Amino acid sequence: MKRQLLHIIIPMTALALSACGTMPRQTEKVEFQYPQSDGFSGNFLAGKAAQLENRSNYAAQYLLRAHELEPDNAELRRRAFLALISDGRISDASAIASQLQRENSEDLFAALTVMDTAIHEDRYQDAIDVVSALPQRGINALIAPLAKAWLYAGLNKKTEALTSLDEMQGNGALSPLSEYHRGLILAYFDDLNGAERALASAYGDPADAPLRAAEALGAVYERKGQVQKAALLYQSYMDRHPQSLAMPYHLTRLDRGEPPLATMQTPASGLAEAYLDIATLLSQENAVDPALLMARYSLALRPYDDITRLLVGEVMEVQERYDAAITVYSAIPHDSPHSWNARLRTASSLEQVGQADKAIAILKDMVAERKDRPDALIQLGDILRIQGDYAGAADAYDKAITRLGGDTVVGWRLLYRRGIAHERAGDWKKAESDFLLALEMEPEQPYVLNYLGYSWVDMGLNIKQAEDMLKRAVELQPDDGYIVDSLGWVYYKLGRFEDAVEQLEKAVELKPDDPTINDHLGDAYWQIGRYHEARFQWHRALSFNPTEELRTTVEAKLNGQVPNVAPIVVNN
Repeated sequence: MKRQLLHIIIPMTALALSACGTMPRQTEKVEFQYPQSDGFSGNFLAGKAAQLENRSNYAAQYLLRAHELEPDNAELRRRAFLALISDGRISDASAIASQLQRENSEDLFAALTVMDTAIHEDRYQDAIDVVSALPQRGINALIAPLAKAWLYAGLNKKTEALTSLDEMQGNGALSPLSEYHRGLILAYFDDLNGAERALASAYGDPADAPLRAAEALGAVYERKGQVQKAALLYQSYMDRHPQSLAMPYHLTRLDRGEPPLATMQTPASGLAEAYLDIATLLSQENAVDPALLMARYSLALRPYDDITRLLVGEVMEVQERYDAAITVYSAIPHDSPHSWNARLRTASSLEQVGQADKAIAILKDMVAERKDRPDALIQLGDILRIQGDYAGAADAYDKAITRLGGDTVVGWRLLYRRGIAHERAGDWKKAESDFLLALEMEPEQPYVLNYLGYSWVDMGLNIKQAEDMLKRAVELQPDDGYIVDSLGWVYYKLGRFEDAVEQLEKAVELKPDDPTINDHLGDAYWQIGRYHEARFQWHRALSFNPTEELRTTVEAKLNGQVPNVAPIVVNN
């Protein structure tokens, strides 16, 4: 479905990005600067800087102040408006939205904001008029039928609500979504038999449907008094998706005899679900900025929905707004079935902002809390490995693999991670065993071929086999500069300098701003007498923020301290 939706999603992406004035993300963050005065320029520049840094709270603050100083500035008005939406301040944006809509009746986000106000005031017909006035193209062709369906439900017009969804028929990619919301609307009108038929057919096998669709069907079964049928669905879903915590939550709830869950209790919650579906599709296409806006509209209508909160946090992580993501995740209650995922994401964000100790503490508590789950252990291993605690990382991976059933049943990725931890910890025998077993499972895995082949050459072992591995890794991933660099650097260490230059030049083309690869090419040039080019590459290496260790090494070479190269002695 995702590929077929591209023609719908991309126009909205372009609209949102052009409207926000968003620029391509940079490798290095732009330092955020506070305004130096209370004047227009200071606030405007601070707001723009905040937008580049994805600091929507600061962007809204400064752009609103600038807008107060220049209320007739249309570009500024729209920037301030979108910053408010991105920060989740939908109601604060409503006054600006009315003016934006008067200026441009096709402004989608202005329309959604005006609709939000109308829905909160139960003015469903006014909201229908707003969405009906939008041009029915691009993303509007998806939003309008879903919105009108739930707004007609708010007017208690069942026929019109269902007819609105018919506008989505004929597009195979949208049929499941249409049927899903048809089932939710029928359930809202207490037509439980019709709801069951729609929800059961929407995504094929309900046990393989998206979580929300499976939960909705289970809720219908419960409301019909078919508790055993609901339990069977929850169990089947859990069997297919063993890492899901939602279904164990529902099974426990049934065991306690708790009442059935409602599907959509209000038209606003139904529309919030539609917005969430759209936000999810946009996020899957990496259209993160409009995805965040749609998720914010969803939360405005359904403030305590934990899955929507998770999506908002994940989008913020993509935007590198880790502190903001942590705040969103922390709002998910501990007793929520989605708390576990929220805490995993919190730990990841904490590591990103340099608080690895806090992340490790959270993960260790989770490891002790659920002794049946491997995910907290795997993430703990990843963070410990990044922090240089390789023995601790290997131990965490060991325990995760045990929980999963042992070495022979886990996938190559986990063995590869543990192998790296063992190698970095100095236990080559265990590392080599992991890499070899990973290759038994996935013989053509380029990253494992690369790591094992390079390590063998570095130790003078299995040279021919290692070279073949590295060549095959390059064939499998010819556009991966790091893998190409590995082959070139192995040739260098073997004293095959011309071959090394050929590969390292390709690697630099693929990764022109990597300091290590530029340093490697400089070394290879030096060995074949191309001294000026070697010095040029070393200067380039220094310009790309190398580590202090690499900087010291390169500066020594530029000062004439180029070490002699002794080709590796083969120990086969």
